[in-house]
Amino acid sequence: MVGRVWGSVGAVVLSGLLVAGCGTDPGRGEPEEVEPGSDLGQESQGEESGADAAEDNVVNDEVILVVDNGTQVHEDCANRKVVVSADDAVVVLDGPCGLVKATGRNSVVEVGTAEKIVLVGVDNQVSFASGDPEVVNQGRNTTVSEGGSAQY
Repeated sequence: MVGRVWGSVGAVVLSGLLVAGCGTDPGRGEPEEVEPGSDLGQESQGEESGADAAEDNVVNDEVILVVDNGTQVHEDCANRKVVVSADDAVVVLDGPCGLVKATGRNSVVEVGTAEKIVLVGVDNQVSFASGDPEVVNQGRNTTVSEGGSAQY
């Protein structure tokens, strides 16, 4: 199947259905045809392995996002939002966290304390060192308990 891409807007049309994109560009002219499997003008990201693979995780002033399967993270939470979507991760976050959400599989997440803990993954274990977080457990075979090695 051949898709069409318009300029830098990134709109992709497959069989007349807009799959992705935003806005319109009235001066764009005719669409460019793109063969399946092409990168649609975006930079390709090679697969990483070893220590470099952890670079896909995001740690900034607002969020700690753990996406690398099998990774180990030990950070000061600093009231940030935490999302662990990785599988088989071990995450230790000292101090207070905001929202802590575990969506991956078979991960262990330990926090000093949290405002809210949400589990939607499978086989995850979340623990908190102190406090009384609001817990929403919609996961399968998931647990939330007081304890763990994170420092408050």
